[in-house]
Amino acid sequence: MRKVSAYIIACNEEKHIKAAIESLKFADEIIVVDAFSEDFTAEIAKEAGAKVIRHKFESFGKQRNFALEQCSYEWIICLDADERITPELKAEIEFQLQNSPRGDVFLAPRKSKFINKWILHSGWRPDYRHPVLFNKTKAKYKESLVHEDIDYKGKKKYFKGDILHYPYASIKQFVKKSDLYTDLRAKEMFEKGKKFRAWNLFINPSVMFVKMYFIKRGFLDGLEGLILALLYSFFYTMMKYIKLWEKSSAEKRG
Repeated sequence: MRKVSAYIIACNEEKHIKAAIESLKFADEIIVVDAFSEDFTAEIAKEAGAKVIRHKFESFGKQRNFALEQCSYEWIICLDADERITPELKAEIEFQLQNSPRGDVFLAPRKSKFINKWILHSGWRPDYRHPVLFNKTKAKYKESLVHEDIDYKGKKKYFKGDILHYPYASIKQFVKKSDLYTDLRAKEMFEKGKKFRAWNLFINPSVMFVKMYFIKRGFLDGLEGLILALLYSFFYTMMKYIKLWEKSSAEKRG
């Protein structure tokens, strides 16, 4: 079986990091790139058996590419701190490694929980975010600030086993994470020359709500589906454009 490195990028993830590492114990090495957490993320990761490397965060794309450079083996498993590899997915990954995969990249569906409910619609299921297994000599992340994509050579293949995802245990956590992500997204849009328009505050959030709640059938996720659509539309999306307006206004003032 081909040897495989697993990596996690993390910052202030002391509640999640141990369980993420435990789900990766079948890997030949586990690397945690810690962005100088202010909690006990690094210490817990070391105790759990991971190699911890601290590295200043500049963007998600750059952080992931740095993590790839630290990995000893060509084949990579990518996992976030708030994710878990299920036994079914583990078996599929091991099967591919035993059968000497070539340049293929493998994606797995994410099953995400919002507070206390698994969200099965709303655009969250299935959620093939980025490859969970790939050869690092055939892939590199785009160095975008947030929502980073990956460029790769090879065929795209799909696993059936889930990645379990625990992004938001509370509304407070959603607001806190969204503050970071909207900061980065607004900065990225501004640097790419995106112009703010007043209608961005009405049209874009409304379109997002219709997409999540009606087109992606968020109404089937019950009250949680409604709350999630409202938060993504009239908090996350609106805040992103408000911060773009703030940056544009500051530039005009000089």
